[in-house]
Amino acid sequence: MAQQSDSQAALLEVRGVHKRFGLNEVLKGIDLTIESGQVLAMIGGNGAGKSTLMKILMGIYHQDEGTVAIKGQTLTALTPSRAMKAGIYMVPQEPLIFAHMSIEDNVLIGFQGSRGELSGKLGEVYERIGCTIDLTRLGMTLSIAEQQMVELLRGLMRHSQVLILDEPTSSLTFDEVQTLFRLVRDLKAHGIGIIYITHRMAEVFEIADRICIMSDGRITLEGPTADFTRAMLVQALLPPGTHA
Repeated sequence: MAQQSDSQAALLEVRGVHKRFGLNEVLKGIDLTIESGQVLAMIGGNGAGKSTLMKILMGIYHQDEGTVAIKGQTLTALTPSRAMKAGIYMVPQEPLIFAHMSIEDNVLIGFQGSRGELSGKLGEVYERIGCTIDLTRLGMTLSIAEQQMVELLRGLMRHSQVLILDEPTSSLTFDEVQTLFRLVRDLKAHGIGIIYITHRMAEVFEIADRICIMSDGRITLEGPTADFTRAMLVQALLPPGTHA
């Protein structure tokens, strides 16, 4: 499943990834790098190729060309279970929550092992990220932000190294957004890399270390957040030949 690893390699490396559906080339040579403890904001309109790229990382689709590597290990024949085992986890926009189960049961469902060991491991993850939610609460009582926390706990219980957050603040209040940002900063401090998909420019400049813009299956702009202004990003998102 993997080639030789390199301790100095980036956390996640995507190189020359192409994807076609019939005659439609959706990804046209994607190169992407994420270091440990880095937040990469990904911006792009509908049809840019973001969802296809994320599905390749999650093992739902297979690229036609190119490679995906975690810490220098090239991942081949990815499936969703293999992607999670390799350390890639996507927090969905609509978390899967079982209404009549406790938060703890919601997180631990599907895991193998003794309940005592799993609960102990969950307690360690819970403390590490400073979670304050009562794990005995039922799923039906959770806000959208708390549901996202359940998904994050699911990912961290799987030792995820790369977390994909897809428009995570679309249904959050201001206070919930700030709570999420504090959690993201804590995850960064623990070396976790984050792909943060958003269309909200203010969030990009508050939370991201690097920015990439996708358009028509390509990354058309990429670099440190400090190198860009909001006007530059808006211009980059305009159709070719359009001037702000």
